[in-house]
Amino acid sequence: MINAAKSVQYFGVFLLIEGTLLILVPDLFLSLFLLSAEDVWVRVVGVALAILGYFYFQMGSWNIRPFLKLTTHSRSFQFVAIAIFVLLGMANPMLLLPSGFEFLCGLLTLLLLRKEG
Repeated sequence: MINAAKSVQYFGVFLLIEGTLLILVPDLFLSLFLLSAEDVWVRVVGVALAILGYFYFQMGSWNIRPFLKLTTHSRSFQFVAIAIFVLLGMANPMLLLPSGFEFLCGLLTLLLLRKEG
């Protein structure tokens, strides 16, 4: 397995954990970012994150290069989208912490893909 694939796999584990926390203890998890879970949609997003985490983990283990590259695009886009929401006053700036982490993970994957040819 190439290192870029491992980085996507590790990110998949992160998404699985994040999704599971949103499903099981959304208020506790969101309180870390000064947010609260007032609606079932938070748990629905948790389910979606857990499913994405599963995809990331599997695609990483299978070294699916086109998927690895696409993750760098999607993780960059989500950071830009969250930053715009924050700038427009639609989202708490604390959301930039996990979003920034996702962006950095995507950047790492991109660098590893370039290094590995």
